[in-house]
Amino acid sequence: MARGWHEGDSGRREACGLGPIRELSLEDRYTRSVAELTIATLNLRGVHDSWLRREPLVIAGLAKLQPDVLCLQEAATWCLQAHWVAWRLSRRTGRKYRVSFAPKRGYRGLFEGVAILSALPAGRHRTLALGGSGRVAQRVVAKADVRPVVVVIAHLEHRSRSAALRGSQVESILGWLKDSTHPAVVAGDFNDVPDSPALAALSAGFRSVFSGLDVQLVGTSPAREPHRIIDYIMAVEGVEVMDAGKFLDEPQNGRWPSDHIGLWAKIRI
Repeated sequence: MARGWHEGDSGRREACGLGPIRELSLEDRYTRSVAELTIATLNLRGVHDSWLRREPLVIAGLAKLQPDVLCLQEAATWCLQAHWVAWRLSRRTGRKYRVSFAPKRGYRGLFEGVAILSALPAGRHRTLALGGSGRVAQRVVAKADVRPVVVVIAHLEHRSRSAALRGSQVESILGWLKDSTHPAVVAGDFNDVPDSPALAALSAGFRSVFSGLDVQLVGTSPAREPHRIIDYIMAVEGVEVMDAGKFLDEPQNGRWPSDHIGLWAKIRI
């Protein structure tokens, strides 16, 4: 019967080129439990502005980035746009992207919703109604190696006079996350600027992934002339941001992939 290596076997191990047995330090154990993943967010703008011509640009940009988790806003419901993007991205990258889709509430859900595409194992999604014009937030628990992270996508109310509503929508999301025991990342189109009440409320527990990085982000919308930052990736304390940037921020042959610029972040949990 084969037996395992024991303390007295160190000589035989060295003769086999395996080296002596050593106990893993606490630092080794921590390092081996750390996982890295890339999260991205993009407002697709549905099928508007000639989607069939924009689609190859979107897929090419996403295939180059290869995010582990992708948050999409304004994904058209009726044509299964998020599922189409996942299928095309899976074909281009060789990775299997699975879709968790949450339509808007009411009749607006016939037209669009938000989606989380994950190339990582992910649990069942949960949806939170945010009020306003049928807005919703969605969350999934994705696992990078064996380390779980809660990924939340939100598309807040868009009307300029709805600052107070966006603030209450953020408060609802924060309350919704109180039962989570895992680190969390919130991403999406918040339709508000960094000094707004909504972002002030979110900043109480989360920070922008661009904080402390030497990355110039002037705006995310409109893509042709970005002067307003309204799209975000926000992480809780304890999530280390290794790098962050933007994508799909240039036109191709005079055509823009979307009316928003995409954002990405490489994080360590």
